[in-house]
Amino acid sequence: MTDGTDPVFFFMHVMKTGGTTFVQHLEGNFGPDEVYPPAQRGVDRQRAYYMIDELRDLSPERRDATRLYMGHFPYVVGALVGADVTLTILRDPVERTVSFLRHCRRYHAKHAERPLEEIYDDPWMYPLYIRNYQAKLFAMTVDDKLESHLDEIDVDDRRLAGAVDNLERVDVVGLSDRYDQFVDETHRRFGWRIDPAPDLRVSTEGWDVSRAFRARIASDNAADVAFYVYACELHDRRRRAS
Repeated sequence: MTDGTDPVFFFMHVMKTGGTTFVQHLEGNFGPDEVYPPAQRGVDRQRAYYMIDELRDLSPERRDATRLYMGHFPYVVGALVGADVTLTILRDPVERTVSFLRHCRRYHAKHAERPLEEIYDDPWMYPLYIRNYQAKLFAMTVDDKLESHLDEIDVDDRRLAGAVDNLERVDVVGLSDRYDQFVDETHRRFGWRIDPAPDLRVSTEGWDVSRAFRARIASDNAADVAFYVYACELHDRRRRAS
């Protein structure tokens, strides 16, 4: 708590789940000095949005002033910043992967002419951004000596069980394909103002993905698929109970 009463929020922004659209709402509900990283754009903010050492180096004064932390961080960062409330949005792993591959082709010059399957097979991109990515973020621990969400770990059965346990501790779990429900819940629970904002989740390219490639993504990322199935069950269970 910043002053003994106000909760500290942590938005765990999982890449390619609709989080960039939601960040617009978050920034409308907190003052500029209450948000980490600060709203200015550029390389410094980009680094602060995912590098854990930036959080460790915050001054006590900056920590005391911050009511919202957000970024491409693993779950364990919530404990590092002393968060009282954690929120996240998850997405079907196949759809998230396809969206990420399209993003690479759209914005990265070196991938502009490459088939999506070739980007997927890139020996640098796959282990960092794709392989069981969502489960990985929830399975990471302080013992992993983490630098960022891009660190590599093997999500075996033990790690997957830990990821599921951590997901249970997240206060608000949203699903990308039920995004409006997530936004409505944050309004209901926290009284946040939800002003009209551009939907940044939509892509228009007609880069089709074959059924065989989708099946391969699911097979390669079985831990992520299992993790997402559990996330859907958790989401539905909480909806029924509310």
